Amino acid sequence: MKTLLHWSLRVFGVLLVLFTGLFIFMKITAQPAQQPVMSIDPGKPDPSFQRDEVNLKIAFAKYNAGDWSVYIMNADGTEAKMLADCLQIECYPSWSPDGTKIAFQRTEDGASIYVISSDGSNLQRISQSNPSSDVRPSWSPDGTEILYNRVTNLNGKPPPITDTMLMNADGSDAHVILPANGDFNVEPRFSPDGKKIAFMSYQGHTYFQLYTMNADGTDLTQITSDPSNHGDPVWSPDGTRIIFGSDKEGGGKLNLFTINPDGSNEQQITHFLPPYEAGDASYSPDGKYIAFEVDVGGDKQSNPNVPAQVWIVRSEGSGSPWSTGAACASVGCAPRWSPT
Repeated sequence: MKTLLHWSLRVFGVLLVLFTGLFIFMKITAQPAQQPVMSIDPGKPDPSFQRDEVNLKIAFAKYNAGDWSVYIMNADGTEAKMLADCLQIECYPSWSPDGTKIAFQRTEDGASIYVISSDGSNLQRISQSNPSSDVRPSWSPDGTEILYNRVTNLNGKPPPITDTMLMNADGSDAHVILPANGDFNVEPRFSPDGKKIAFMSYQGHTYFQLYTMNADGTDLTQITSDPSNHGDPVWSPDGTRIIFGSDKEGGGKLNLFTINPDGSNEQQITHFLPPYEAGDASYSPDGKYIAFEVDVGGDKQSNPNVPAQVWIVRSEGSGSPWSTGAACASVGCAPRWSPT
């Protein structure tokens, strides 16, 4: 199914690079003869976008000639600088709660979780699986632990089978909290109070759906159910909403939506039309704004070679979104606000 394949490539495309040549083939065949340009109206910042938001940082991933790198910039798009090279894998950056460190995934002797100081110093590998297959890190609210996924099927057969793991921030005591059981569960993130985890999964469905569970892996609850793909779940700072990307509109549209953690009160936030698409978002610390990826190509964010930028919109979807002007990776841009 074309839609499912495109979304699959967006969500775990680079994981497939580790285990199969399918993604590489699709990247080549999906590229148009003439690459599109980012010609959409970039808009203007909301008048209420105050200096406290502007002075915050946003981490994101940038792609160039086959390699991904972690960058940080001011929230208005200025002073972008590279922190670390992720090599041939999506970076998936995640800030520590105190804003002093960034966890990310990197390919060196396989895929592993690394941590670097936010000034670019003190790069450390903290996950130690062998063969290395650890991806998608996310900090606990108190900064003492890191959630991540461990790919368990290294036999080259997609989709990847992934355990949901938890380890101490120094890499010790790594253990499974949700075993794969033959399924693909990915992108786990703690709620702000640390009691719940949101993630996306097949769980036997034809489409990706969103789930929550307790922090210990119990009480698995499906919160979306319509026949479309949902991914990249991120909690609001107060824990009352979850933002995610979905192709539920059909017609090749990929946009942002929010939902209550119990699955109620769904709201559409962005309204881009093909070939422009929006996804992969995060909230500002005060919950007023959302940073997200916009790319052009209509490939469901599966082609890293098309233009992509970090954009911002008010969290309730009012007003017009605007571009920071910062170019990012159109597969796994992952713009993430610093906590302070």
